[in-house]
Amino acid sequence: MRIAVSVDMEGASQLRGVREIFGCFPEYWATGRPRLEADVVAACEGLLAGGASELILLDNHGGNTVNFAQEVLPPGACTETWHVYDLRAHEIDAMFQVGYHPRGGIDGFLSHTYLPGLRLRVDGEPISESHGRAWAAQVPLLGITGNDRHLETLGSLAETPYLVVQRSQGRAAMTPAFDDPARGLDEIRSFAEVCARTASSRPAIVAPSDVRFEASMPNGGEVVEAMSAAGWQRVGEVEFAFDVEDWSTTRELLAAAMNAALSPFMPYWLGGFPDAAAAATVDPTRLADLATVFDAWAAESHPQWYTSAVDALPADAREQLAS
Repeated sequence: MRIAVSVDMEGASQLRGVREIFGCFPEYWATGRPRLEADVVAACEGLLAGGASELILLDNHGGNTVNFAQEVLPPGACTETWHVYDLRAHEIDAMFQVGYHPRGGIDGFLSHTYLPGLRLRVDGEPISESHGRAWAAQVPLLGITGNDRHLETLGSLAETPYLVVQRSQGRAAMTPAFDDPARGLDEIRSFAEVCARTASSRPAIVAPSDVRFEASMPNGGEVVEAMSAAGWQRVGEVEFAFDVEDWSTTRELLAAAMNAALSPFMPYWLGGFPDAAAAATVDPTRLADLATVFDAWAAESHPQWYTSAVDALPADAREQLAS
């Protein structure tokens, strides 16, 4: 049984704050990445103990920094850069998701949907990254580890086995579900093993078809040309829609929506880094500006759906950057 392990970061069991999730910050190298790697290794060990013959690790946390090293993985697990839409072509039998967070607009730790400011719906259901990646893969989803608010808002994926490893304290903070980190890793390992052992009972994910796919973003009025070029139809001030017959066609639609939602943040973005030494060479002023943007984003409340144009940057960040 070949299992794709889709790894995100914000739902890692011992994570503490927004600066741990971006490779430009020292907190990422000191605590963020090691905490994620520990969860990933525990999940891999459990899946292999439960009968997986091979694990393909997919780094689905953005930022252009490699978020876990091949060297830490157990034998039988390897990293690949395959796109989730191509997994069936690579003869993947199932998926397991590690480190997942709530969708955008939920009052949960670092909630978002792929990017700050992006919202997605399918036939009126707000969807998360768990939905997007499971529907792209169209193989059984064996289990998810992550945030409590993600579990509570999974909607059509609510029957998926789920291990809560962190509990939200609003958007900017969380409490580990297991005070002892070692116990938390044991729980992840045991959960993954059970998920692998019971894989035959999990149905294949059936992606939506003949549905309306919708996107909204605060800067929607500024990206109409790019969204239209990708096939989206503008249906509101900052809202777009596309009638989907086959879910495989959403690959380009989703990419266009992500690029459009990301555009307001690009002036502050610092890219990815191979190691802590490279990250330490960042211009301190630019790093401080980016910290202002993302600290404010983490602390601010956000709507579940955008219907009118607003500045994509959080109000606190706009004020601090202007001063």
